[in-house]
Amino acid sequence: MPNTKPIGVAYEDQQLDAAVMGKSGGTAGFFGTTPVAQQAAITAVTNTATGTELATAINALRTALKNLGLTA
Repeated sequence: MPNTKPIGVAYEDQQLDAAVMGKSGGTAGFFGTTPVAQQAAITAVTNTATGTELATAINALRTALKNLGLTA
């Protein structure tokens, strides 16, 4: 059954592929991926970061995007 509610209204509707938008603890998923909870904050990288710290931050960002379905 398609969703018939207007776009732009914050509500919880399980017809949106189990995604819960517009409230604390909500989930999101794009391009058919299973909706996931908000990712934890990624540690900021400073201009004195080592190669290992930078690689860790990049991998964490890539994982967060992949979990949402925004990158392969």
